[in-house]
Amino acid sequence: MLTRALEDLRDSDVYPFHMPGHKRRLFADGIFEDIYGIDITEIDGFDDLHNAKGIIREAQERAAGLFCSDETHFLVNGSTGGILAAINALAGEGDNIIIAANCHRSVYNALMLCGAKPYVITPERESYFDIFGGIRAKDIREALEKAGKAAAVVITSPTYEGITSDISEIADICHRYEAALIVDAAHGAHFGFSNAFPQNAVTLGADVEITSVHKTLPSMTQTALIHINRNCPHKERIRNMLTVFMTSSPSYVLMASIDSMVRLLEQQGSKLFDAYEKRLDDLYDKAGELECLSILCKEKLTAEGSYDFDRSKIVVSDMTGTYTGVQLSDMLRSRGMETEMSASSYVILMTGIADTDEGFSRLKEALADIDDQLANARKPSGKRGIIRRLWDMSAGKMIAEKIRGADIDKSGICPAITEHENNMRQAMFEDDIELIPVELSEGRIAKDMVSVYPPGIPVTIRGERITGAQVDTILAAMKEGLNITGLEDKEIAVLWEKSST
Repeated sequence: MLTRALEDLRDSDVYPFHMPGHKRRLFADGIFEDIYGIDITEIDGFDDLHNAKGIIREAQERAAGLFCSDETHFLVNGSTGGILAAINALAGEGDNIIIAANCHRSVYNALMLCGAKPYVITPERESYFDIFGGIRAKDIREALEKAGKAAAVVITSPTYEGITSDISEIADICHRYEAALIVDAAHGAHFGFSNAFPQNAVTLGADVEITSVHKTLPSMTQTALIHINRNCPHKERIRNMLTVFMTSSPSYVLMASIDSMVRLLEQQGSKLFDAYEKRLDDLYDKAGELECLSILCKEKLTAEGSYDFDRSKIVVSDMTGTYTGVQLSDMLRSRGMETEMSASSYVILMTGIADTDEGFSRLKEALADIDDQLANARKPSGKRGIIRRLWDMSAGKMIAEKIRGADIDKSGICPAITEHENNMRQAMFEDDIELIPVELSEGRIAKDMVSVYPPGIPVTIRGERITGAQVDTILAAMKEGLNITGLEDKEIAVLWEKSST
């Protein structure tokens, strides 16, 4: 039973280095000990989220003040609802829209619904960990010039791994071309509360910023916020679209969780973030002593568009090539810690103000222990020697290149701006399909989005022909045991074509 499994987890000693940001701890308001007692509907005196004029409106205004936004709305179905609402409000059928290739799948679903024509910017990859870097401002400018006129630009900052783009410069460029800037900052709800972290996007000029407060702040799963800047076009459309993409029966428990989090940060935010910053400083200091494991930091960013780094994300890789991310995650789990996500070559641990000294101590001890095992088994060449992995997109396989930490090559795959026809809606409702093995799918038209989840960045897009590199990426993820959505029993759905028979 689900309830029994949750009870067992609650009563265990497993430490959560993953979302939600409250880390299964009750931070404020004893009312949450009796969830059923506060689970109500829109009765007299309790306002209506979709027509807020009373206590919910006041709560949203307090949140806007805390996050330095002109206007803030509660989201009770995660950042996904805010992304769907913002894109469908600002872009319509046939409009041009600029999106980053590493956007969440909800962005692609929004495009399927609104019918906008996407121009896709592929960010340069980081050479250390084979991850997407930030978006270069000059690529935004080039894409806007190529599109002629675009309704909006959508980027993800920070990325799942914590890399940010230069929002201020990108916002200036977008506004010069009269395009609205929508920033998916689902993983950046904690930005702006400490000098240890970047500023939040809405204060840097973004027209719309969507944040998942449940990811990195003490709030319950599914809770998120959409911030709207003063000069954002079509604000009324966004408000209307929020009523389309959110339930008509929003949970008062979830809204109360957001309100409780806001009050906690108002009253104790400085104290909590000061203590959190000290824990992170100590962790990164200890990371400098590791010989075989490497933890991502700003100094290791190599991609031109990577502007800053979110230190709350502990991204760990075995630079000797001995352990995959899945294996590292298993090793940490065996030591009583559950990670956020494991990829082929790294693992992500999420931290926040709700973490404890004891949790950080366990993590430091575990990393040191794993590092000692690696050092004893396989001594790296040279002081702090590493193996850098690069992803060869054309061959779809990993290449290992031994280098010294001080000799990092700044080169990488140059970003490409690709113009796409939006065939997603047509593919979504096409019934004439067939299931085939992934290895036979190159050149066929994808029926669904296939993505490694988390973070949910699509490998294949509905309505587009599948490339050899995409096939290799999916097969590699399957081989390494990563969680893949969009497949059916290791087969992929493709549109039936006469030429395929």
